[in-house]
Amino acid sequence: MLTIILFSLLVLISYILGCFSTAKLLAKSYRNMNIYKIGTGHPDTLNIFNNVDKFLGVITGVVDIGKVFFYLAFLKVILFSDNFIKLLPELSEISSQNHLLIIGFAMIIGHCFPITHKFKGGRGIFTYIGFLLFFAPWSTMIVCFLAAILVIFFNQIRFSQYMIVMLTPFINFFFSGGKEFLAKMFIAALLMGVMNYLVSKKLGEI
Repeated sequence: MLTIILFSLLVLISYILGCFSTAKLLAKSYRNMNIYKIGTGHPDTLNIFNNVDKFLGVITGVVDIGKVFFYLAFLKVILFSDNFIKLLPELSEISSQNHLLIIGFAMIIGHCFPITHKFKGGRGIFTYIGFLLFFAPWSTMIVCFLAAILVIFFNQIRFSQYMIVMLTPFINFFFSGGKEFLAKMFIAALLMGVMNYLVSKKLGEI
């Protein structure tokens, strides 16, 4: 019972952390702007970059990537360390890769559908990159490099986002442990696609 409570608490904390919009906070502190009334209305990195300030957009993206990556790293290295598990043995039962995947994805859900902002969030692509970077660093860096080329030289922003979501599992297949992880990565990619569809539909884009 305690194991279920601890895991549920971590998932809830992850969701709440995801609800704090970096784009909204930075736009508000920078020029007292309401990000929901600017550009696309998305509280996300791309809207900040295109319609507020490019440097601030870069900062927003870096923070969105880092908040997931370092949160999961904290859980794995600190909370799920031998010292904490000795104090609370139930932690060992929720420290597997599968548990971390669910905990991490809860933060992405919070970013896309924040209860603090009436479930009106961003697309979560940079938050998702932080998620991927933790579980599949090499394949994520390769795909992000290719995506950056598409954006810089061909201005293919939307296609690069799709590529990050869908291509990373394929690339990770060729790395150690990639075969076993492939199905989980595709499930995450599918869920990410569904959430982006719902976000776009909520904003009347489709």
